[in-house]
Amino acid sequence: MRYKGAIDYNTTKAACHHLVLSMANELMWHKIRVNLLEPGWTDTPGERRWYSDELLESFSNRMPLARMGCPEDLGKAAVFLASDAASYITGSVLKVDGGLYIEGSPSLTAESQDK
Repeated sequence: MRYKGAIDYNTTKAACHHLVLSMANELMWHKIRVNLLEPGWTDTPGERRWYSDELLESFSNRMPLARMGCPEDLGKAAVFLASDAASYITGSVLKVDGGLYIEGSPSLTAESQDK
């Protein structure tokens, strides 16, 4: 997802993707796996500093899974990627966003209110 007015965020995100691919390409030959977690909107103290509880609840209710992510969601994904269950995964980006950024998703738009 690219946001208007967020050149720093957008370029940093793109750089992270390419860094993961480059690191995985270099390190996979040494049996070292490199992957990237890409979180969606996550309920953190930082978000609560910028947005009111009412606004966060309103947005959460319009999200595909009717909630924001929580730090535990990211932690579980990180544990999976570090586990033997993911031993054949490298150079991948795992979105942990509850479907928020699926291309064409009506998330957080007027269409999402018609559910």
